[in-house]
Amino acid sequence: MSRTTQTELVDADDFVDAEGILQRGLTLSQQGDYDAAIVHFDHVIRFQPDHSNAWYEKGSALLSLVRYAEAITSFEQALVYEPASPHTHYSLGWAASMLGQHERAIASFEQVLALQADFPNAHYSLGLALYMTGQYQAAITNLHHVLKQQPDFTDAWYSQGLALYAAKHYESAIKHFNQALHLQPDYQAALSSRGAALMGLGDYAAAIASYDKALGLNPEDAEAWYQWAMCLKHLGRHKDAVLGYSKAIALQPHHGAVYGYGCCLLKLGDYNGAIASYDRALEYQPDHYESWFNRGVALKQLERFEESVDSYEHALALRPDDARARNNLGGVLLSLGRFEAAIGCYDKVLALHPDDALAQQNRRVAMRRLQSSKG
Repeated sequence: MSRTTQTELVDADDFVDAEGILQRGLTLSQQGDYDAAIVHFDHVIRFQPDHSNAWYEKGSALLSLVRYAEAITSFEQALVYEPASPHTHYSLGWAASMLGQHERAIASFEQVLALQADFPNAHYSLGLALYMTGQYQAAITNLHHVLKQQPDFTDAWYSQGLALYAAKHYESAIKHFNQALHLQPDYQAALSSRGAALMGLGDYAAAIASYDKALGLNPEDAEAWYQWAMCLKHLGRHKDAVLGYSKAIALQPHHGAVYGYGCCLLKLGDYNGAIASYDRALEYQPDHYESWFNRGVALKQLERFEESVDSYEHALALRPDDARARNNLGGVLLSLGRFEAAIGCYDKVLALHPDDALAQQNRRVAMRRLQSSKG
């Protein structure tokens, strides 16, 4: 009997001392024991369901545990009882951002600013969410506001650079990346992004230099290797580009890197290697016109004419009106002695482009060969 009475008294005390339980939960949360903290917050909520601070702290602990959907539910409950809390709106927005719910995050951050115009990081977080939804000009406006207040905020300079780059304001983007690098010279992402902006301006040599520095800091950055290789390819340095594409493929294979690798091999005369690379690129993206087209070019160089015809026909199935593929297909058909089919190809090109000089010339050649074959 006495043990039962003792338990009942503990429950009564806990009910009375809700703030004490909440404080113990906060201490546990500060110590990183989020699961135990949640138990305490739940205990408070069980006796006081309208305790907004307990709901908020539970949400914060869930946020730390990367349980974003549950955190949002807790923050929503906190707002039922305290709808004018900018901290809760901000935390809800942050959890929504982590789940990729950027429109919802934008609404939360805007509500924060309506309640408290100078709330820490609200403009920055809003700018990031706007950037993620493609609202680049609005993102730029918010991030500009941040930089006026915090000119030494390195990540804000970088994020503003990303928004400017996405809006194709490449020179301004470079200035922002440079400022981020002035504040933090080893900011690898800023070096890489500056390289992308320099590529946008067509300054491939400067882009390569920026990527060199980025890769010096992180040689495992597959995207930087890929972009570095693209710059070299644009400069006609195909042998060097092959190294970059190889690194990118080894770290994180994807269609663009495999296709670019094939293009460099084609330029270098490694036709078998190019075909193998285009085959792999087509596994990633079966409807990629350029892979089918270039595969046809490589196969023709190896005099694998029937396979080349098949590649060009795949390319033309994707772009029926493409004069390049139709002209090239005609050339392969000529090599196979299929003169009438070749003439048909050139006729289709000329029906769409009557002034196509290459088709006119090739048609004359095909006609002469057809006449010669008939004696």
